[in-house]
Amino acid sequence: MIFKGIKGFFSNTLLGRILGSFVFQIAVIQVVVFLSVYTIIATSITPERYDLKVGDIAPEDIIAPKDTINLPATRKLQEEAVKSVPKKFTQDSKITEEVMAEIKEIFQSVYVLKKESGRPESKILEELKEKIDIELTEEGYKTFFKTDPDDLKRLEEETLKITEEILEGGIKEDNLDKAKTLLIEGFRSVKLPKELKNLGEEIAISLLRPNMVFDRVATEQEQWEAINSVIPVKILKNEIIVQKGHKITDEHLEILKDLDLLAQGRIINIKKITGISFLVITFQALVFIFLFLFYKDILFNKKLLILIYLIILSNLLIARGIFLISGYLIPVASGVILITIFVNPKVAMLINLVLGILIGIITRNDFHYTLVALVGGTVGMFSVSRLQQRSDLTRAGFMIAIANAVVILGIGCMENYTYLDVFRKGLWGIINGVFSVVLAIGLLPFIENAFGVTSAVKLIELSNPNQPLLKRLLVEAPGTYHHSIIVGNLAEAAAEAVGGNSLLARVGATYHDIGKIKRPYFFIENQLTSENPHDKLTPSLSSLIITSHIKDGLELAKAYKLPGPVVDIIKQHHGTSLLTYFYHKAKEQDSSESVAESSFRYEGPKPKTKEAAIVMLADSVEAAIRSLSKPTAGRIEGLVREIIKDRLNDDQLNACDLTLKDLDNIAAIFSKILAGIFHSRIEYPKAIKEFERGKLKNGGTDNESTEYSGSN
Repeated sequence: MIFKGIKGFFSNTLLGRILGSFVFQIAVIQVVVFLSVYTIIATSITPERYDLKVGDIAPEDIIAPKDTINLPATRKLQEEAVKSVPKKFTQDSKITEEVMAEIKEIFQSVYVLKKESGRPESKILEELKEKIDIELTEEGYKTFFKTDPDDLKRLEEETLKITEEILEGGIKEDNLDKAKTLLIEGFRSVKLPKELKNLGEEIAISLLRPNMVFDRVATEQEQWEAINSVIPVKILKNEIIVQKGHKITDEHLEILKDLDLLAQGRIINIKKITGISFLVITFQALVFIFLFLFYKDILFNKKLLILIYLIILSNLLIARGIFLISGYLIPVASGVILITIFVNPKVAMLINLVLGILIGIITRNDFHYTLVALVGGTVGMFSVSRLQQRSDLTRAGFMIAIANAVVILGIGCMENYTYLDVFRKGLWGIINGVFSVVLAIGLLPFIENAFGVTSAVKLIELSNPNQPLLKRLLVEAPGTYHHSIIVGNLAEAAAEAVGGNSLLARVGATYHDIGKIKRPYFFIENQLTSENPHDKLTPSLSSLIITSHIKDGLELAKAYKLPGPVVDIIKQHHGTSLLTYFYHKAKEQDSSESVAESSFRYEGPKPKTKEAAIVMLADSVEAAIRSLSKPTAGRIEGLVREIIKDRLNDDQLNACDLTLKDLDNIAAIFSKILAGIFHSRIEYPKAIKEFERGKLKNGGTDNESTEYSGSN
């Protein structure tokens, strides 16, 4: 209606043609679906936000919506780990070499000065002080001067040895004093005069310095290793971050900000928007491509396409609300059941897959719910794929409940749930099965009325003999009722054989002749005496009465609110076929050749579906076979194939999608069933004579001759 209104408003304009085009309408549907699904997912996975600052009191327990890292606590552990890493030092061998060289240089200077004889002692000591870079005591300088070279050599060796040992052990800035103490202790064990030991200590202590250099790179590397070794402190999904009534700290605020739980300072999450958009587009493309490749008729049927998307959206909306109780209660199976009933099982399986994954996303990536949804939906699809009676829906609910419980039990075993948890979750799964079927049954009439589609449940209800219209047909036109039952059996078997809707074919056949209720005795199957009212009427009037049962049937169908597919069968089951008997009778009575063939044809339209075409053929062959003398299996099959051939030659099957192979299968099915019903029937010579006369005059066979001598 919306599209029609827009098209009408902009009619006769380029914009109007664009708005009214099929491609534009499909595009609008896809955009609306995208925006709807995106909104549902985005609002489902976005948690409640709080307007809080440091020092505020938590209004309620603030729960983590997902697993995350406790950054403040983790950072504190990392800082402690860094502090625990000792500084790294590298020994500088050059410093050791420099100290050794300086010691040797001092002694070498002394050796040189001591070789100079004849100079006053004071001059030598003064020059010695100038050449030695370190400061010694007066006693030390004098000891240098008065000690003989051999003792000095021993002192040099011991000084070098002790100093080198201390330096090789490594000297840090903060333990230089300790190194000097070790050096003094080293000289105590040397067998030299005390004054020489003191001189060696003075020289070594003056030159001793740290040779362990701080290694910043190695230290930082070890600190990073310590940081990386820290196991992050996790905040698990559903863990309480701040309890109700507690003050908000800096740490709390940082965690809330990281979880996007703060209302203030919120920024647009481009990554989340992009991710959700890609997911929705992917699933839409999956559905669109599947329908385009395998079910173009559904894709090009806006009503069915909108119905499919509405079922998806409804399931997602229900899931968003019911998830607050339990994700195991989400009735995905209800949507799958509805699509199975109104569309077909294969499309339902695809939608089940899409819904299952979307449910997992909506429930914040808890794919346990996805598993239950997929299994429950699949079981629901199998349970109603061949729906024949209303009790099948009850059975479907029971099977879904059992399947859900089994899956939840399996999940519980894998996840080590407690017995109480398994029982509680399993109970939700069982309720889910019942709820799904109740919801599907409740939506059936609404969908049928809103979208003009017919469910198998509705057809099953219509096939009940206690239906008021069928009761009227049985009482007011019993012969027609019996004829319709046989035609229904024929049509059901044939539709099953060629991949049609067997239930629709049977129900359509049951109601195809309801128009005969208005004038039942003008149809031979309802005449209780040998008197035929058509004998007193002109052929044209008889033709008008016979063909009017279509119009009368449509009026009754409207009054009793029969669904569209059944109405279509009532309207199309004669197509534009010719009333051969009355046409030739009129030509015999009027030799002026002014009889128009079109006046003796049904108004149509021709059958447009397999089911309508099958009902046409079943109606024709059943009426003809009842008038066949000595109906052997061979004669029955011959007549069946002849009637089907006549309908084909008369172009009555042009509008439906039955193939020649289908027609051959239909003929075989009809022949087998009719042979079982009519194998011992008595021949009615007058009926056969009239039938054969009509065939000769029209070049074929038509069951309309039996409007006078048989049933139609």
